[in-house]
Amino acid sequence: MKRLSLISLIYLLLISLSLNAQESQLYKFLKAIPGAEVVKSDSSVWSEYYTVMLPQPLDHKNPEGEKFLQRIFVGHRGYDRPTVMETEGYGVEWMNGFLVDEPADILGANQIYVEHRFFGASVPKEMKWEFLTAEQDAGDYHAIRLLFGEIYKGKWVTTGVSKGGQTTIEYKVYYPDDVDASIPYVAPVNYRKLDKRIDKHFKKVGTEECRDHIKQIQDYLLQNKSKTLPLYEAMCKQQGYSFKIMDSESAFDYSVLEFPFSFWQYTADCSVLPDVKTAGPEKMVRFLVRIVNPYWYTESADAFAPANYQFYTQLGYYEYNEWPFRRYLKHKDYSNSAFVPVSSNAKWDPSYIRKLKKFMKSDPENMIFIYGECDPWGATGAIVKPGSKSLKEVLKGGTHGAVIRSLDPTQQEEVDKALEKWLGMPVNINSEQGK
Repeated sequence: MKRLSLISLIYLLLISLSLNAQESQLYKFLKAIPGAEVVKSDSSVWSEYYTVMLPQPLDHKNPEGEKFLQRIFVGHRGYDRPTVMETEGYGVEWMNGFLVDEPADILGANQIYVEHRFFGASVPKEMKWEFLTAEQDAGDYHAIRLLFGEIYKGKWVTTGVSKGGQTTIEYKVYYPDDVDASIPYVAPVNYRKLDKRIDKHFKKVGTEECRDHIKQIQDYLLQNKSKTLPLYEAMCKQQGYSFKIMDSESAFDYSVLEFPFSFWQYTADCSVLPDVKTAGPEKMVRFLVRIVNPYWYTESADAFAPANYQFYTQLGYYEYNEWPFRRYLKHKDYSNSAFVPVSSNAKWDPSYIRKLKKFMKSDPENMIFIYGECDPWGATGAIVKPGSKSLKEVLKGGTHGAVIRSLDPTQQEEVDKALEKWLGMPVNINSEQGK
């Protein structure tokens, strides 16, 4: 029995030594981070893939104080490759080991995908709203850059989409020398709480005929509310939506007011607009629900409450012109500030926008701004003059889904050359390297 026991112990020891020998440099690095939780997953896209709950200071000005765990996803390709850090603007419950952002794909890079603080699983024990600021956001990415810079010593690129693109800019504002290039996609650069450039956009986007058609659809939906509202309620019920934070009529009114913004943001194809004279109430309401998801007016949208807080404290947002429809609306005011958490005691703080304006006027280096021509958020896009140290590309007729590979060949070549210059490596957007 003793002999068998000794053999068993030796066998187990050999297995243990073998497993330890198989642990990669990256895995050992991640496990050595104090307080981090590391889960390894299989992936056919990455040679290694990990979900990491990374301890971060709630207040970067007090690094020894309260901590929270920030969720990040690490996709590894090689220690000799560049690293792309995605500064997500929201939660990332949908993230998996098979998603690669465009810059990481183009560059054949490692990818560090970071969930925004106060969203998803990256939430402190108590929602201390005063620590949800642009400066604290930037502090998170700076800490990650310093930490992973110990193992990824090549070129670094940051990127983000929409609010995530705003976060990329925030990081650049506070830590301008941290990375070699920054690529914010469709990122607003608002200069006021309610930037009037957005309102002006709706007076010139598309054709006059198309803009009139959209107004006719809004008029039809509201003027025929005795028919359209019951249809809206029935469709919402069929799709499993219930209204608890507001009544269904208020949600309907919000949807109709939101319609132009969402249409130009994501669709921008006037050929799909239903004919007001022939469509009928059901088709009109179905189109409304297709363009403006009722989800945004249900309690489920509370997951985006931190974003609404940021919009109305530092980042800026947009409102509606209720005046043309006042006869048909249930309320006088339909402010998007209604979706800011009451408990947050949100107050507008212009200090970040002042810092942002100063930064943008300084001709920042090594940034590539991507926009869609029709997207309302492009109305407050970055102003980049010819000969600047950064680049701005606008996709003609494009929407909030504009990406580098959707640009025309001349624009793509400009992006290629800029990245090659800044990163010191050959770049070909359409090469097999990133496919």
